[in-house]
Amino acid sequence: IMSRLNKRVVIGIPAVIVAVIVVFNFAFNLIVKNGVEAVGSKVLGADVVLQKANISLFSGKGQLKGLVIGNPEGFQSESAFELGEVRMAVDVFSVLSNKIVIDEIVIDSPEITYETSGGKNNIETLLENINDFVGTSEGDAAESQESGKKIQINDFLIRNASVNLSATILQGKKLTLPLVDIHLEDIGKDGEGASMSDALKEVFAALNENIAGAVAAPLKSTGKTVEKAVDKLKGLFGK
Repeated sequence: IMSRLNKRVVIGIPAVIVAVIVVFNFAFNLIVKNGVEAVGSKVLGADVVLQKANISLFSGKGQLKGLVIGNPEGFQSESAFELGEVRMAVDVFSVLSNKIVIDEIVIDSPEITYETSGGKNNIETLLENINDFVGTSEGDAAESQESGKKIQINDFLIRNASVNLSATILQGKKLTLPLVDIHLEDIGKDGEGASMSDALKEVFAALNENIAGAVAAPLKSTGKTVEKAVDKLKGLFGK
């Protein structure tokens, strides 16, 4: 009887361990999902929705699936970014240290909507929102909490992106342009690392510069501002 009981215990232990790991991994990914949505929405001043986080606690590799960043107040398009699937790899052991090391983040074929309104564009406004958040008491509190946890992103890549140019004078119609790949390296590598908000600012600054370049490139010969040149482009779609 004892031998049978011992066998059951021996067989049962691995099953329990596996169950605990599965539950813990599920809870971890749920925390990631809720964190991305809550923190992202506050910092960017726009709705952030993540369908699912799937990151392995063993390898540190995984994906953020169905990530959508809405538009800030004053813009009418449904979203600013539809990122689809974000692939990432995290140094698992670094999670226990003061600096979390992310080996890579790869965003493939995202759809970006560039909208102008009142002399501003939505991408630039998101960047301004990040700066404004850091300057608020809420942002100061967040920075204080982050002081014990910095991040380092070794390799950040956005590739095969398309930018939809949308403006109210186009009456909701869009002009789609390709975006040059954005490749950033060693974010937060020096010193203690970068805060979450600093990393976001660096990424969005690069995005704003590249998107502005993509939008301006086909309009250089006109010598006009984006708002005036879009009126000329309206003829491409008919009246």
